[in-house]
Amino acid sequence: SPGPPPPPGSMALAGSPWIFPAEAFEDTPSRQDGVDKAKERAMRKSVCRMIEEVGRTVQPSMSVVATNSAKVYFHRVFMVQSLTRQDPKMAGITCLFVACKSEECLRPLKRFIWALNTIETDPVTGRAAYPFGRGKNPDRPAEIEEDTEAFQQLRNNILSMERVVLHVLGFEFAVDHPTAYFPRMLRFFDTVRKNKEQRSLITMDEDGRNSRESAFGAEILSIAHAMANDCNSITLCLQFRGATLAACCLSLALRSKGFQTLKMGKWVPQFQETCKGDPDTRFSVIQMVREDVEEACTQLLDLYDEVAAQSPTGG
Repeated sequence: SPGPPPPPGSMALAGSPWIFPAEAFEDTPSRQDGVDKAKERAMRKSVCRMIEEVGRTVQPSMSVVATNSAKVYFHRVFMVQSLTRQDPKMAGITCLFVACKSEECLRPLKRFIWALNTIETDPVTGRAAYPFGRGKNPDRPAEIEEDTEAFQQLRNNILSMERVVLHVLGFEFAVDHPTAYFPRMLRFFDTVRKNKEQRSLITMDEDGRNSRESAFGAEILSIAHAMANDCNSITLCLQFRGATLAACCLSLALRSKGFQTLKMGKWVPQFQETCKGDPDTRFSVIQMVREDVEEACTQLLDLYDEVAAQSPTGG
């Protein structure tokens, strides 16, 4: 049965019900049930990969924002629920189903069931396993009929899990996505580049009236977007606000291309100063400190080190 949402102020930080201090991750329901830290991290990453795969497989494919919202919902659920008491994979697919509604890219439930039936492969042959059976259409074998026992069982499991997810989330679906801060922050980074840095992140249209990202700026944004997706594979979304993660992703993307800016200790307070009194409340309430940006960068780089260590080539 679903447990209650976390009492305000119990583990979450004041004013941020889904942002938690470091010690909260040492005492999650899963940890209390004997799941060690490494296993919990691995399970979260695994389900987030599944969420991405189902999101790409469902027809039409899910938006990136919806897929990332689903991963955030999943992480939130398992700050209240235990990975040993709820099926993580079922929770993941359900979070994606919930996100398709909250982010207004509606898909019928059967398409998620068919997508889940599509992605499973035989570990020996590598071929599609169709764990929930084969449909009658040989061209679309994953599309099992709705009147089959397997389909109805999976449908009922997802709808049952949906009640758990909605209870934990408290019908609060807003997600502070770092990507929302990218356009404004990219323009800011263009103003704090060192004098010897000749590459520009922003360019002006020929008539001189409008600015937009340069080709190099677009490349940086592409890298930062990929990093923002990766942030949601681990619990960074539960530790830091979206603006902090945006600063993390953009600064690492710039660093990867050798773009020279002022030191972080200088540009972080400068950016916060530019946001004071902003009519957009997302920016006027930003509270960002260098230590948080650095910690987020460290954790994201640690994730990439893990991936490199687990790859067949070790890099």
